[in-house]
Amino acid sequence: MAKTSKGHIQQLPSGSFRVKVYAGTDPVTGKARLLRQTCPDEAAAHAALSRMLVEAGGGRFPDQQATLGQALGKYLEVADLEVSTREAHEGYVRRTIGPVLGEVKIRKLGADSLDALYTALKKCSRLCGRLPRTEHHADGEHSCDQRCGPLRDHRTTRPHGCDARCRPHACKPMKPATILRIHSIISSALDLAVRYDWVDRNVAKNASPPHPRKREPDPPTPELAARLLNLVWTEDEEFGLYLWTAITTGARRGEVSALRENRFDFARQQVRVSTNYIVKQGSRIEKAPKDGEGRALSLDLLTCELLRERFQRRRADAQALGVQVPEDAFAFSPDPVGSTPWNPDTMTHRYRRYALRVGITSSLKELRHYSATQLLAAGTDLNTVAGRLGHAEGSTTLKFYAQFTRPADQAAATVIPSQLDGLRKKERLREFYRQHMPPSGADELAALASVIGPQAGLDEHITLAWLTEFASAH
Repeated sequence: MAKTSKGHIQQLPSGSFRVKVYAGTDPVTGKARLLRQTCPDEAAAHAALSRMLVEAGGGRFPDQQATLGQALGKYLEVADLEVSTREAHEGYVRRTIGPVLGEVKIRKLGADSLDALYTALKKCSRLCGRLPRTEHHADGEHSCDQRCGPLRDHRTTRPHGCDARCRPHACKPMKPATILRIHSIISSALDLAVRYDWVDRNVAKNASPPHPRKREPDPPTPELAARLLNLVWTEDEEFGLYLWTAITTGARRGEVSALRENRFDFARQQVRVSTNYIVKQGSRIEKAPKDGEGRALSLDLLTCELLRERFQRRRADAQALGVQVPEDAFAFSPDPVGSTPWNPDTMTHRYRRYALRVGITSSLKELRHYSATQLLAAGTDLNTVAGRLGHAEGSTTLKFYAQFTRPADQAAATVIPSQLDGLRKKERLREFYRQHMPPSGADELAALASVIGPQAGLDEHITLAWLTEFASAH
């Protein structure tokens, strides 16, 4: 085994040679930096040792053996992600990317491997071709019983006893937008690996992820929305007011859940949307909304009256129980004093049950789309609609709701052609007018109008008006 002051070469039982170089310690973690590489023969090992010593001496620490799983872990460690985004990324890495490509060395990863992953996901989101046909209820050694059976699509990821709701697996293609998100995570991790000198290039840039089609909003019609509100208000008044607030403000479900009483200014008919409420892995989190600083939304008089009456009635009910409702109580809460808001997922499931009863198949999110589409159809300018929705730019609103601005676009399309067509006919009439002796009186103008008007494609009244204009100019 050859040695140097900072590295050595070790022959492995397989006949290959492993090169290790000590490159100091990490100033932050205090851990030793070890560079490793496996070579097929001793000559290549000595060449690798010389190169690695130069790299370590120059302050470069390329990890030749780094895997995609390591790059993904490092990316999640250093990336500045919001709580919900981070949880989603970790889920994609844990369920989809890691089991397939996590152990692959970055330097051996090719665009073809990524394309193969995307192709498999287009067929089945669970990559069932790589899974065993039998799902066992425990990972270790055990005696199989009724809990072990064929591959199933479980109703929940939590430990549970399977019943009729856990059905035999049926392949379900992953949506192109989700595959594109997975591709983005891999590409970001490989970009980080390039910056760390773990690899020379990002092969994800040569891969071909699917391009999702533009999502078409599917909001309920005004008639179905009214029918839904009537049904809900009859059976659950608080939830009916929640839906009314979501529809009239266009706020996200977490933003509506996070509304507090002291953020309503009924005198000015306004509400301040300043937080977004989410529940992730049992943690209840209030965070800034997507637009960052939040926004103030105007309310109509009816909405103010409904909410004011709701808050007053809650206070009266709480007083009867001997408790007091604080000023910052959540507007929509399962607690009589509004100490905690409703879980947004609870509202989503509740909405689905009511919506199906009136024939609405779209999700709670489509009420936000309903608000946007109705405002745009009524002629509200794009910037105002974007501001109410909390979009940073009107282009975001236009991207999703462009089809609902078509009436205005059609009207705009007629402005320039009609203007040019009128001017063109007027100039043609002027040329005809110059070809004739200028008439001296009204009768002669009328006679001339009846002759040259049809030639210019104009009716007699417009022709006479323009001829009178030409004559007065002379």
